[in-house]
Amino acid sequence: MDRDTRDMLLETADRFFTQRCGREVVNGVEKGAWPADLWKEIEEMGLPLIAVPEDKGGVGGTLGDMLALLRLAGSHAVPVPLAETALANLLTAAAGGEPKPGPATLALGKLQLSGGRLSGKVERVPFAAVADRFVAVVGGTLAVIAKANAKIEARPSHAGEPHGTVVFDNAAAEFSAASPVSAERAFELAAVMRAMQMAGAADKVLATAVEYSKQRVQFGRSISTFQAIQHMLAELASCVAATVASAEAAARDADEGGLLDGGRFSIAAAKSQASEFAQRIAAISHQSMGAMGFTHEHILHHYTRRLWVWRRDFGSETFWGEKIGQAYAKAGPEALWASLSGSKYAA
Repeated sequence: MDRDTRDMLLETADRFFTQRCGREVVNGVEKGAWPADLWKEIEEMGLPLIAVPEDKGGVGGTLGDMLALLRLAGSHAVPVPLAETALANLLTAAAGGEPKPGPATLALGKLQLSGGRLSGKVERVPFAAVADRFVAVVGGTLAVIAKANAKIEARPSHAGEPHGTVVFDNAAAEFSAASPVSAERAFELAAVMRAMQMAGAADKVLATAVEYSKQRVQFGRSISTFQAIQHMLAELASCVAATVASAEAAARDADEGGLLDGGRFSIAAAKSQASEFAQRIAAISHQSMGAMGFTHEHILHHYTRRLWVWRRDFGSETFWGEKIGQAYAKAGPEALWASLSGSKYAA
């Protein structure tokens, strides 16, 4: 979609998330309450189908449109599998399938697929306990497995969302087909999806901490005037800026370079950067807000705990750092500088 259409969609989604993803809804999911009405409205808006072609029942947007939406969702701590379903639907459509309604998630790991049947176990599957179907890419084949054909051990994440371990025991796929998106590429797309969500959450953490520092009065003046707090917020802002910049660059590279291989290095760098700073962003924000930042009643933990979880999802900073190191070691001593200086974002 063009820029004006994207901006209009994001503005509409921003208002919707502000109204419908309040503290009570997010806390309710943590207590086991599935927000069926929220999910229904999200589907009615077509958000999980944003990157699916119109001839497959989708909105007809691009990968970049989807990633922009997911950054926005991250900034609202949207407690449903919008990101997972949107990417699962995109992968399904790319393989020639037509996505079905209902929440879906990604089962990406060491799996075996033979004769349309899937076997193996994947741990820490996002929203496994509430997903209607699981999308896996094994080698060059995509498989969609209905919830009824999977064994799910619910294990809520540290953010309280209904994650879990999923076991496929020769599970029959309701749809399988050759996928132009390889298993490795599907993992990269999931990583940039998380990096954009982390960028949105990090931005919200910074805004929350800054606003609190302006409102909190101690010794007759706002704590934002205290040098120690200013130093904390300056470091926090630098961590957030690096997280956002690397995620946005990866999203642009992935979108412009194409679904199949665009932005490989940028994605690895963005997820490594976001995961590395996640702990620091959480620590500084809680410290700067003192006791208030640690209360369950405040919204800060909605974002910091998600950053902790998302840090490990689809590759930690160690995983992606090793990928980058191995790639440059293989390419030779001249490759690093040429790659960095050759980027259109280097200037």
